[in-house]
Amino acid sequence: MIDEPDPLLTRLFAEQSQPEPVGDFVAGLIILLDRDQRRRRAYRIGVIIAGVIVAALLAPWIAQLAATAIGSIAAGITATHSLLNFPWAWLVAWSIATSFLPVVYLGVTRRW
Repeated sequence: MIDEPDPLLTRLFAEQSQPEPVGDFVAGLIILLDRDQRRRRAYRIGVIIAGVIVAALLAPWIAQLAATAIGSIAAGITATHSLLNFPWAWLVAWSIATSFLPVVYLGVTRRW
């Protein structure tokens, strides 16, 4: 085993420990930050465009689903209208509706 220091390694370590000029470092940092900001902006624009395309493709299906749901709800309301004339039906309806209040409260206050 050789105990003598290697002159090439000593020179390379000496060059690494030299501080870089401040102007070059700041200019390089600004270039990297600008490149990162442009990359993020392009990514955000791409995500927005993809979201708009997906929304446009799904809009007819969602409209049809909403129309079907509204028609079913309207048919259900007309079918159960006579049942809601009884006080017990109102009690059950309100108990079901109030059971969702904690979920609404936690969703509004974001305490999940």
